[in-house]
This record gives sequence, C-alpha cells and structure tokens, in this order.
Amino acid sequence: MLTLHKLELFVYVAQAGSISKAADHFLTSQPNVSQHIQDLEAEFGEQLLIRKHRGIELTPAGETLLQYAQEIIKLAAEAKLAITNVSRLRAGNLALAATPGVGIYVLPECVERFRIRYPQFTISIKTSTTSEVIDLVADRRCDVGFIEGELNGIRPPPRLGVLILDNVQQFVVVSQAHPWWNATSLSIRALDDQPVILRQIGSQSRAWLDRILKDQNVRLRYVGEFDNPETIKRALLAGGAFAILPAYVVRHEVDLGVLRLLPVNDCDLQRQLKLIWNKEWPLSPIAYAFLQHLAQEYPAIRSLLDSSGRRMVRAKPSAR
Repeated sequence: MLTLHKLELFVYVAQAGSISKAADHFLTSQPNVSQHIQDLEAEFGEQLLIRKHRGIELTPAGETLLQYAQEIIKLAAEAKLAITNVSRLRAGNLALAATPGVGIYVLPECVERFRIRYPQFTISIKTSTTSEVIDLVADRRCDVGFIEGELNGIRPPPRLGVLILDNVQQFVVVSQAHPWWNATSLSIRALDDQPVILRQIGSQSRAWLDRILKDQNVRLRYVGEFDNPETIKRALLAGGAFAILPAYVVRHEVDLGVLRLLPVNDCDLQRQLKLIWNKEWPLSPIAYAFLQHLAQEYPAIRSLLDSSGRRMVRAKPSAR
C-alpha cells in the first residue's frame, strides 16, 4: 500500500543517498527501510534505486517518483500547518539545533516559557558547531537552528534560509584577580601579548576572533582552549586570564560581582544571531508556534512567519 510514511522514507533515502542514514533518522532498522523501498517498487512495478558500494543511485523511475513525492509531502505538511490547532494537540516534539552559547544561555529560557504554555510538548536542543547545526537542519533532523556568528568558509545548502535575528556585542571578560578589574574600557592594542582563554580551533567563534586580531596586528598569549563557554567561565574564575564573550554567557556571574564586562572602544566586536530553516519544507505546526513565541523577542522572525502564512492561504481550497 502506498503511504505517506513510505514516501517520506524514500525521499530521505534519495536526498541522503543512504539507507543507513534514513534508518537512523526514522529510528528504525536498515532492513525495515529496505522493505519499504521494495514495497514501493512492487507498487509501481519499477526499480526505484540502485544500491552501490557507497550509497544509492536513483533510476529514472526513482527520479520521477522523487519529484512527485516531494510535492505530496509538502502539500501534506502545508495542510497540517494550515489546519492544526497546536493548543489542542495532546503531544508533539520540537527539535532545535544551536551553537553552544545560544543553546546553553539563550534558548533554555525561551523554551521554558514556551513549555509552560504548551506542557504537552517535548522540546530538545542539540548543541553543536555551526557546520553541524547546518547539517542537522538541512537533513531535517532538527526543525530549525540558531547560530551565533558568521558563515565565513561555510556555504549552507541552497535549500536553507538564513535570517539575522540580532546583533550580539562581545566583551572582554575578567575576574577580580585580573589587573583590568577596575578598568572601564580597553583598546584592542591593550590585548597584545596578554593571557587569554579561547574557544577551540575549528570553531566559528575562534575563526572570527583570529581574523579580527590579525587585522589589528594583535597577538594573544593563549593559555587555554575549550569547546564550551561554561568551561571558559570556570577557568576565568580560577586565574588571571581574560576571555571574549557575549554578555548573556556571564550575566549571572556579573550580577554576583565575580566577573566583569569591559567594552573594547576602538574595534567592532559584534556578531550576529541567525535563524536557519529548511525552505523546501513547511514548518511543522509546533515549530511555527515556537517561532511565533520567539518573535516577541526577535521581531525579525515575523517576516518568516508572514511568508509561511501566505503559503498556508494559497494551500487552502476555495470555498464552495
């Protein structure tokens, strides 16, 4: 029997080029995915894909089915978005992806307020690097993603949309043990040859800072490299180095008076908070509701919601 689930499996296999990836995504076994593909082939009397040593290749019949299946799935998703009343759903899942600072310090409060309004939903946040967040959203393993920073050197797939939500100021952060504790601001040159704790090489945060320092001809004395902002804070509290972080990462410690934010007065240390989503697929009703909730804090999201709303109107059948 031809079902929407079988079509979704087929589309994912075709896009990922892998039966094993589809099995992981749908939390099932590879033999089960293969059986569904064989059911489709029996339904149409045509071979849909060819299994190769590395992945799969679609046959001409498979290419044709892929086009139709994508349209069918999108129409079904649009219908679901247009009709569903999320407040009456008994359960549901929302998967978010985010870079570490956003995933640890920005999203949890937003998610908790949303969860209070919709306690029946399960919400997960997968924290990872920029490139991995992009992959999670592109492969539809997460509904939407949040990235703080630049996409230099990373080219998102054309199917992803990118929306700037906010500009995030970065500060020099020091503890009471640091000689700069009583300063009110710093120049970028003051950082030269000073002990610093940084994000790890390979992160977008590190690449962004390295570019700025190179442009300013400033060399830092690296005393620590960590992949988590929380670890950086712990190291700051224990020693006399500094770090460069956004205010939201150290808000609690600043309020307690154990860390201090110092602006750099002659260099722009702003980064951008970005939302990414898969333009090829309509938002799920729960993802749409979450972004409506988030738009109260980040009004730029309304442009995305408005465009989704227009698609919903076009998808509605004419009244008779």
